[in-house]
Amino acid sequence: MLPAEIFSESRLPPNEAMDAVEVAIARVLTRALRMSVSVTISENMRITAYPETGEPVILSLDAIDRKLRRHLLHQIELELQRRRTLNEADRLRELRGVTAPGVISRITADGALFVSLEIADCYRRLILAGICPERFQPLHERGRYNLGSVKEFYITSVVPVVVNRKSAKVRILLNRTSKQLPRLLLQERSRISGIQCLKRIPGSSSIILTPKRIPKDVINSVGKELEEHLHVSILKTHR
Repeated sequence: MLPAEIFSESRLPPNEAMDAVEVAIARVLTRALRMSVSVTISENMRITAYPETGEPVILSLDAIDRKLRRHLLHQIELELQRRRTLNEADRLRELRGVTAPGVISRITADGALFVSLEIADCYRRLILAGICPERFQPLHERGRYNLGSVKEFYITSVVPVVVNRKSAKVRILLNRTSKQLPRLLLQERSRISGIQCLKRIPGSSSIILTPKRIPKDVINSVGKELEEHLHVSILKTHR
Protein backbone atom coordinates (compact mmCIF):
# COMPACT_ATOMS: atom_id res chain seq x y z
CA MET A 1 0.00 0.00 0.00
CA LEU A 2 2.83 2.41 0.83
CA PRO A 3 5.49 3.32 -1.76
CA ALA A 4 8.98 2.64 -0.38
CA GLU A 5 10.18 6.12 -1.32
CA ILE A 6 7.64 7.74 0.99
CA PHE A 7 9.88 6.81 3.95
CA SER A 8 13.20 7.78 2.39
CA GLU A 9 11.82 11.13 1.25
CA SER A 10 10.55 11.89 4.75
CA ARG A 11 14.15 12.02 6.04
CA LEU A 12 12.89 10.85 9.45
CA PRO A 13 14.33 8.12 11.70
CA PRO A 14 12.60 4.79 10.83
CA ASN A 15 10.80 4.52 14.17
CA GLU A 16 9.40 8.04 13.93
CA ALA A 17 8.37 7.56 10.29
CA MET A 18 6.56 4.34 11.18
CA ASP A 19 4.82 5.99 14.12
CA ALA A 20 3.67 8.84 11.82
CA VAL A 21 2.16 6.29 9.41
CA GLU A 22 0.34 4.50 12.22
CA VAL A 23 -1.05 7.76 13.62
CA ALA A 24 -2.20 9.02 10.22
CA ILE A 25 -3.97 5.78 9.29
CA ALA A 26 -5.65 5.46 12.69
CA ARG A 27 -6.83 9.07 12.56
CA VAL A 28 -8.34 8.77 9.08
CA LEU A 29 -10.04 5.42 9.67
CA THR A 30 -11.43 6.50 13.06
CA ARG A 31 -13.18 9.41 11.33
CA ALA A 32 -14.25 7.42 8.28
CA LEU A 33 -15.61 4.42 10.20
CA ARG A 34 -16.88 6.43 13.18
CA MET A 35 -15.27 4.08 15.66
CA SER A 36 -11.93 3.84 17.40
CA VAL A 37 -9.19 2.31 15.28
CA SER A 38 -5.65 1.30 16.23
CA VAL A 39 -2.81 0.55 13.82
CA THR A 40 0.45 -1.29 14.46
CA ILE A 41 3.14 -1.97 11.88
CA SER A 42 5.93 -4.48 12.32
CA GLU A 43 6.48 -6.96 9.52
CA ASN A 44 2.84 -6.46 8.52
CA MET A 45 0.19 -3.85 9.15
CA ARG A 46 -2.49 -4.71 11.69
CA ILE A 47 -5.63 -2.55 11.78
CA THR A 48 -8.05 -3.11 14.63
CA ALA A 49 -11.47 -1.45 14.88
CA TYR A 50 -13.36 -1.20 18.18
CA PRO A 51 -17.17 -1.00 17.72
CA GLU A 52 -19.25 0.44 20.54
CA THR A 53 -20.69 -3.04 21.06
CA GLY A 54 -19.18 -6.40 20.35
CA GLU A 55 -15.65 -7.65 19.95
CA PRO A 56 -12.78 -5.81 18.22
CA VAL A 57 -12.60 -6.39 14.48
CA ILE A 58 -9.43 -6.93 12.46
CA LEU A 59 -9.69 -4.97 9.21
CA SER A 60 -8.10 -6.04 5.95
CA LEU A 61 -6.59 -3.54 3.53
CA ASP A 62 -8.74 -5.17 0.87
CA ALA A 63 -11.81 -3.89 2.74
CA ILE A 64 -10.71 -0.28 2.24
CA ASP A 65 -12.04 1.20 -1.00
CA ARG A 66 -9.79 2.94 -3.51
CA LYS A 67 -10.99 6.48 -2.68
CA LEU A 68 -10.29 6.01 1.03
CA ARG A 69 -6.88 4.51 0.20
CA ARG A 70 -5.96 7.64 -1.76
CA HIS A 71 -7.07 9.79 1.16
CA LEU A 72 -5.00 7.64 3.53
CA LEU A 73 -1.89 8.02 1.39
CA HIS A 74 -2.37 11.79 1.24
CA GLN A 75 -2.77 12.06 5.02
CA ILE A 76 0.30 9.87 5.59
CA GLU A 77 2.37 12.18 3.41
CA LEU A 78 1.07 15.22 5.33
CA GLU A 79 1.87 13.64 8.71
CA LEU A 80 5.39 12.76 7.58
CA GLN A 81 5.86 16.28 6.27
CA ARG A 82 4.52 17.79 9.51
CA ARG A 83 6.96 15.79 11.62
CA ARG A 84 9.88 16.60 9.33
CA THR A 85 8.98 20.28 9.61
CA LEU A 86 8.86 20.09 13.42
CA ASN A 87 12.28 18.42 13.44
CA GLU A 88 13.71 21.08 11.14
CA ALA A 89 12.21 23.87 13.27
CA ASP A 90 13.81 22.40 16.41
CA ARG A 91 17.18 22.14 14.67
CA LEU A 92 16.98 25.65 13.22
CA ARG A 93 15.58 27.35 16.32
CA GLU A 94 19.12 28.25 17.40
CA LEU A 95 19.24 30.68 14.46
CA ARG A 96 16.77 32.95 16.26
CA GLY A 97 18.49 36.13 17.40
CA VAL A 98 21.35 36.07 14.87
CA THR A 99 21.98 37.96 11.64
CA ALA A 100 22.42 36.51 8.18
CA PRO A 101 22.90 37.89 4.68
CA GLY A 102 20.11 37.08 2.26
CA VAL A 103 19.35 37.46 -1.42
CA ILE A 104 15.94 39.00 -2.19
CA SER A 105 14.26 36.43 -4.43
CA ARG A 106 10.67 37.74 -4.58
CA ILE A 107 8.70 40.83 -3.61
CA THR A 108 4.97 40.38 -3.03
CA ALA A 109 2.20 42.83 -3.84
CA ASP A 110 1.94 43.83 -0.16
CA GLY A 111 5.68 44.58 -0.02
CA ALA A 112 6.89 41.46 1.81
CA LEU A 113 10.34 40.21 0.85
CA PHE A 114 11.06 36.56 0.23
CA VAL A 115 14.72 36.02 0.99
CA SER A 116 17.16 33.20 0.29
CA LEU A 117 19.47 32.87 3.31
CA GLU A 118 22.81 31.09 3.31
CA ILE A 119 23.68 29.74 6.76
CA ALA A 120 26.84 27.90 7.85
CA ASP A 121 25.90 24.76 9.78
CA CYS A 122 28.44 22.17 10.93
CA TYR A 123 30.87 22.26 8.01
CA ARG A 124 28.11 22.71 5.42
CA ARG A 125 26.04 25.57 4.11
CA LEU A 126 22.24 25.57 4.29
CA ILE A 127 20.08 27.53 1.88
CA LEU A 128 16.93 28.55 3.75
CA ALA A 129 13.90 30.63 2.83
CA GLY A 130 12.91 33.59 4.99
CA ILE A 131 10.29 36.33 4.82
CA CYS A 132 10.56 39.98 5.85
CA PRO A 133 7.10 41.61 6.10
CA GLU A 134 6.82 45.28 5.21
CA ARG A 135 6.28 46.22 8.87
CA PHE A 136 9.81 44.97 9.60
CA GLN A 137 11.37 47.08 6.85
CA PRO A 138 12.70 50.61 7.50
CA LEU A 139 10.47 53.29 5.99
CA HIS A 140 13.26 54.64 3.78
CA GLU A 141 13.83 51.17 2.22
CA ARG A 142 10.25 50.22 1.44
CA GLY A 143 9.57 50.07 -2.27
CA ARG A 144 13.29 50.41 -3.07
CA TYR A 145 14.40 46.79 -2.88
CA ASN A 146 15.62 45.06 -6.02
CA LEU A 147 15.45 41.38 -6.89
CA GLY A 148 18.86 39.76 -6.50
CA SER A 149 20.20 42.37 -4.08
CA VAL A 150 21.86 41.19 -0.86
CA LYS A 151 20.90 42.61 2.53
CA GLU A 152 21.65 41.75 6.15
CA PHE A 153 18.67 40.54 8.19
CA TYR A 154 17.99 39.88 11.87
CA ILE A 155 16.27 36.51 12.39
CA THR A 156 13.31 37.19 14.67
CA SER A 157 11.72 33.74 14.85
CA VAL A 158 11.83 30.22 13.44
CA VAL A 159 8.46 28.46 13.66
CA PRO A 160 6.66 25.56 11.94
CA VAL A 161 3.48 26.64 10.14
CA VAL A 162 0.70 24.85 8.27
CA VAL A 163 -0.19 26.31 4.87
CA ASN A 164 -3.84 26.06 3.77
CA ARG A 165 -4.22 22.94 5.97
CA LYS A 166 -2.38 21.05 3.23
CA SER A 167 1.33 21.37 3.90
CA ALA A 168 3.76 22.26 6.65
CA LYS A 169 6.96 24.25 6.45
CA VAL A 170 9.41 26.19 8.60
CA ARG A 171 8.84 29.95 8.51
CA ILE A 172 11.88 32.11 9.21
CA LEU A 173 10.76 35.65 10.07
CA LEU A 174 13.26 38.39 9.21
CA ASN A 175 13.64 41.97 10.42
CA ARG A 176 15.53 45.06 9.21
CA THR A 177 14.25 47.47 11.89
CA SER A 178 15.43 45.78 15.11
CA LYS A 179 18.00 47.63 17.21
CA GLN A 180 19.74 44.28 17.57
CA LEU A 181 20.78 44.45 13.90
CA PRO A 182 23.42 47.22 14.18
CA ARG A 183 24.69 45.78 17.48
CA LEU A 184 25.20 42.28 16.06
CA LEU A 185 26.68 43.50 12.77
CA LEU A 186 29.23 45.60 14.66
CA GLN A 187 30.11 42.68 16.94
CA GLU A 188 30.48 40.23 14.04
CA ARG A 189 32.64 42.56 11.96
CA SER A 190 34.81 43.91 14.78
CA ARG A 191 35.05 40.73 16.90
CA ILE A 192 34.32 42.93 19.93
CA SER A 193 31.79 41.54 22.41
CA GLY A 194 29.62 43.56 24.77
CA ILE A 195 28.47 46.18 22.22
CA GLN A 196 25.07 47.70 23.00
CA CYS A 197 22.54 49.60 20.91
CA LEU A 198 20.78 51.99 23.27
CA LYS A 199 18.41 53.46 20.70
CA ARG A 200 17.76 53.16 17.00
CA ILE A 201 15.72 55.17 14.52
CA PRO A 202 15.94 52.97 11.39
CA GLY A 203 17.29 54.90 8.43
CA SER A 204 18.35 57.82 10.61
CA SER A 205 20.68 56.92 13.47
CA SER A 206 21.66 54.43 16.15
CA ILE A 207 23.23 55.16 19.50
CA ILE A 208 25.96 52.59 20.17
CA LEU A 209 27.88 51.91 23.37
CA THR A 210 31.05 49.81 23.12
CA PRO A 211 33.56 48.57 25.72
CA LYS A 212 36.48 49.46 23.42
CA ARG A 213 37.21 51.27 20.19
CA ILE A 214 35.55 49.88 17.06
CA PRO A 215 37.62 50.29 13.85
CA LYS A 216 36.27 53.13 11.73
CA ASP A 217 35.99 50.98 8.61
CA VAL A 218 33.69 48.58 10.51
CA ILE A 219 31.47 51.45 11.69
CA ASN A 220 31.31 52.84 8.16
CA SER A 221 30.47 49.44 6.62
CA VAL A 222 27.58 48.85 9.04
CA GLY A 223 26.35 52.42 8.60
CA LYS A 224 26.38 51.93 4.83
CA GLU A 225 24.53 48.62 5.10
CA LEU A 226 21.77 50.22 7.21
CA GLU A 227 21.88 53.65 5.54
CA GLU A 228 22.04 55.41 8.89
CA HIS A 229 24.54 57.24 11.09
CA LEU A 230 26.05 55.33 14.03
CA HIS A 231 26.81 57.44 17.11
CA VAL A 232 29.46 55.33 18.85
CA SER A 233 30.65 56.00 22.41
CA ILE A 234 33.17 54.03 24.43
CA LEU A 235 31.92 52.83 27.78
CA LYS A 236 33.94 54.49 30.54
CA THR A 237 35.10 52.20 33.32
CA HIS A 238 35.79 53.45 36.84
CA ARG A 239 39.04 52.38 38.47
